[in-house]
Amino acid sequence: MPDKSDKEVIGNYEISKAGLLTRREVLTMGAVAAAGALVAPAFAAAGTPAAPQASAGDPYVAKDFSGLQGKLDGLSASQIEQHLKLYKGYISKANELRGKLKDVELTSANQSYSAIREMLVEQSFAVNGVIYHEFYFGNLGGKGGDPTGDLKAAMEERWGSTGKFNDFLKAAGKSVRGWVVIGFNTRGGFIDSFGLDSHNIGSPANFVPLLVLDVYEHAYMVDYGIDRAKYLDAFMKNVDWDVVGKRFAITRKHPSGLEATT
Repeated sequence: MPDKSDKEVIGNYEISKAGLLTRREVLTMGAVAAAGALVAPAFAAAGTPAAPQASAGDPYVAKDFSGLQGKLDGLSASQIEQHLKLYKGYISKANELRGKLKDVELTSANQSYSAIREMLVEQSFAVNGVIYHEFYFGNLGGKGGDPTGDLKAAMEERWGSTGKFNDFLKAAGKSVRGWVVIGFNTRGGFIDSFGLDSHNIGSPANFVPLLVLDVYEHAYMVDYGIDRAKYLDAFMKNVDWDVVGKRFAITRKHPSGLEATT
């Protein structure tokens, strides 16, 4: 039995103080999220431990998305509150791992197991956990509906119509285990789509997220249990297409492809 002193609580998750999100911890997050949703009232009554906050000088500082709480159609304040605690946990771990990599022991480096290998892999998990959550929360708070202007034209070129895109996004949301990412492919110069089963598995290079959908259970279980379809309907009602459109406009003007020289 592991010593409890070697663990710390981040949101609803108990994670090793060594700064590593181990594979076992990653795989059990879904089950822990489900349990956390069921006992959320008890945690609230007892006082849920706050996630560690970034300290002065840390490169990652949590953005304030608290304005979403109580403002979304079909996503409760409690659901967003719990989700934000998880996001802040990734902020903490991203900072911690970046710091530890400055002085990590190097002589034992190998591809089976070593401190540097584990920290590099888990840093990609923590950092992508920060970034994808920021895109996700950032494209909430709107009134849903359809995109407009150049974004609408680009999506119609790719999917035929915004209605077909909506059907595609919901089907994608039912198909993957972590994230659906609609973005601008700077290599090809067009809108593209990817599904990720984990933050750091399947994340494409030279691809800028425009619309990010979180389909991990923690994103909806407080409100919907295991009914992901109802969550997807709620997500679509809260998409801020103005934000997505601005991301599209900026991304097209500042490509990051191999041909970019300035």
